[in-house]
Amino acid sequence: MIASLFIPIFLTVPFAYSGASDSGFQPFDLGEVVVSADREREKNIAITNEITADDIKATNSHTVAEALSRAPGVRVTTGAKNQATVSIHGFDQSQILFMIDGVPYYETKFGILDLNSISTDNIARIEIIKGAPSVLYGANTMGGVVNIITKKPTEKPFTSASFEVSGNDTYRASASHGMKVGMFHYWLNYMYEKSGGWDLSDDYPVKEGTLTDFHEFPYNKTTSAKVFEDGGKRYNSDYETQNLSGRFGIEPNKDSQYYMTLFYRTKEKGVPSNTEGNQVWARPVFSQFYASYIPDYDEWGVDLDGRQRLSDKLVLKGKLFYHRHKDSLYAYEDPSLDDVLAKSHYKDYLAGGSLIVDFQPVSWDSVRLGLSYRGDSHKEVADEYLPYEKYRSYTGSIGLENEFTLIKNLTVVAGLSYDWYEVTEAKRNVTSTETATYGDYLGQEDLYQPNDDDINYMIGANYLFSDNTKIYASAARKSRFPTLRSLYNKLDANWGDPHLKSEKSNNYTIGASRPFGSFMRADFALFWHDIKDKISSTGSAKTGDYHPINIDGVRTIGYEAGVELYPVDKLILRADYTYTYAKDRSEDRVSDDVTGIPRRAFNLSAQYTLPSVNTKMDFNGSYVSHVWTNVTPGQEDSLDSYWLWNAKVTQPMGKHVEFYVAANNLFDNYYEWGDGYPAQGRSFWSGVSVKF
Repeated sequence: MIASLFIPIFLTVPFAYSGASDSGFQPFDLGEVVVSADREREKNIAITNEITADDIKATNSHTVAEALSRAPGVRVTTGAKNQATVSIHGFDQSQILFMIDGVPYYETKFGILDLNSISTDNIARIEIIKGAPSVLYGANTMGGVVNIITKKPTEKPFTSASFEVSGNDTYRASASHGMKVGMFHYWLNYMYEKSGGWDLSDDYPVKEGTLTDFHEFPYNKTTSAKVFEDGGKRYNSDYETQNLSGRFGIEPNKDSQYYMTLFYRTKEKGVPSNTEGNQVWARPVFSQFYASYIPDYDEWGVDLDGRQRLSDKLVLKGKLFYHRHKDSLYAYEDPSLDDVLAKSHYKDYLAGGSLIVDFQPVSWDSVRLGLSYRGDSHKEVADEYLPYEKYRSYTGSIGLENEFTLIKNLTVVAGLSYDWYEVTEAKRNVTSTETATYGDYLGQEDLYQPNDDDINYMIGANYLFSDNTKIYASAARKSRFPTLRSLYNKLDANWGDPHLKSEKSNNYTIGASRPFGSFMRADFALFWHDIKDKISSTGSAKTGDYHPINIDGVRTIGYEAGVELYPVDKLILRADYTYTYAKDRSEDRVSDDVTGIPRRAFNLSAQYTLPSVNTKMDFNGSYVSHVWTNVTPGQEDSLDSYWLWNAKVTQPMGKHVEFYVAANNLFDNYYEWGDGYPAQGRSFWSGVSVKF
């Protein structure tokens, strides 16, 4: 195993493109959590990848999920509910804190949201911080932080628009406008996309799956063979989405910044069925729906941001936010989508704020205090004949951090936080289990309401040599409180445990980066994660006890490495390689293997701009090795490894217009995101963009 860690190092590279573009916008600087002007930040002691707006454009990534799929150590899949999910170094999306401009972004039951609902049109860059994020980010950063930084205007007025088309009556339109007038700023963006669905690979193997029907009564089970997908256009894969956002700000002077951001996102989408097996359950629960549709997946909110320098030594930065989310899932009797079996709904809101105090008593030392607090409300109903179940919780964090540079070129950062979590309301519906009245509403019961707390820390250092070689190392203890789904979800009598403990991980990283003149840059980083009290959703297969349990312990070790080359003018070559070795070390384990973590992953890309005509050609490829999806003895399953290639050609016409064509999955390779969830086949896009 040790040998295989180091054999492929020569093949590796950083992800982000070099250099800045004349884009007409700049990153929203209040979107960063850590405030320390002109000084090193915590992300320089951790493994950090940055996806810029130029990267997004070069890969023709329309959503945050698509943009993240090209980052080292990141795996993006789509499965149940037709929802994109992200994992980093084996940490699932609920174990990673996702933020937009420093504000937490999630749905309160599962702790995640569909990142395909967030358009990239308004994004300046995406920061991925692994291993040792600052304690100032707050709670639930066990696997790291992904912070999406949006755009704000420069001194020059800016307007852009684009229109794209693809197969199956798919089209996409977007427009942005921003301007700074004296002390006033504003930035507006709108995106609309509609599609009749997407095509499977021509190599898709048509096969029979299993339909298990508990519809009449849960113990009167019928099982039949059925073909859920016969190839061509993926059944029930149509969608329609809109994103609208506006930011308005005032900067009276260089020491004062105040902004308000408004956003609205809505999506309607089909839910393609699993191709291997589906179940239809008796009321009120319809899980693994055979045919279902999400008629609304909506979010709206308002964020307030402020930064005020009180003196040369003291800066305050604050945020307030209020977000609402709702989504519905309609389950149908059959693929005709005529007869509705059930209509389930979620209604959520989260509200809170944060305050960071940055005090610099001397030139070489900075002390930061961070406070964050938010409340979550979740309401759900499995079918409309029932009242809403109600859940409410609160999460808070107090963090203290010290950054000092007493020795030239050496930065040391240490932080400590106290995080807490409390459920204050948990009411669940009780329904009849009697044969004649099965599913009838009987009332609501109050459930156990847990509270938990953790102390987390991080410490790290980086040193910059005279030749711009940088080395860094860090150690951190990070945790994640259980989600409402883990605590309370009830699909059967064994699911959900309100007594679960928080998950913890000891994270260690060490890395280096170095430029080699003006033609090459290389990066290398080792990581080690020891996870304790990991929440296993499948429980113990040995004992047959399938409710969520805390297990000890899972260990993940590996490395990321990368190289970026500039062999000739206007040619950029890059590649990155991630090796991840994960082992289940818990006492009740049924296998040493861990599901959902590819052992090896490559990203390769090339960009070349033809002289004179300025045609820009972008090519990128990615490789993912096989992934375990089930390690139960006698039924071990895995996904095959695959290569995926994409390309884009862009032709500018003068200063203001560009035409482009793009191909995703260029060679139409067949692969699966998960068991029974085939991925998209080849697709082509063509478009035009204007800016002035």
